[in-house]
Amino acid sequence: MRALNRIGRATLAIGAAAALVTGLSTSNAQAATGTFFYTRADNGHETTLNVPTPNGTCIAVSGGARDAHNDTDTDATMYTNSTCTVFAGFVGSRNFETFSSPFPTFVKFG
Repeated sequence: MRALNRIGRATLAIGAAAALVTGLSTSNAQAATGTFFYTRADNGHETTLNVPTPNGTCIAVSGGARDAHNDTDTDATMYTNSTCTVFAGFVGSRNFETFSSPFPTFVKFG
């Protein structure tokens, strides 16, 4: 009986560890895929960002974004600072948004 009890506990511990590792390994492993482009606020030129990019990475939006078209599979949050802490707007997956001054200069996916 004790042997079965130990086997049951060991199986439970292994299962819990596997669930934890699987959950942690997939949390930020995803990357946005598709196209994210914007109209620069400083010169009006359309610019495309390098995608795919890891979710959670704060990426520079050179020249600021007057508008943005998020044709990726991941939502994007726009910011006005390099630490991605000052919110400027949200561009959902497969959506378009227009911004006003202060224009967002950074974006984070996920």
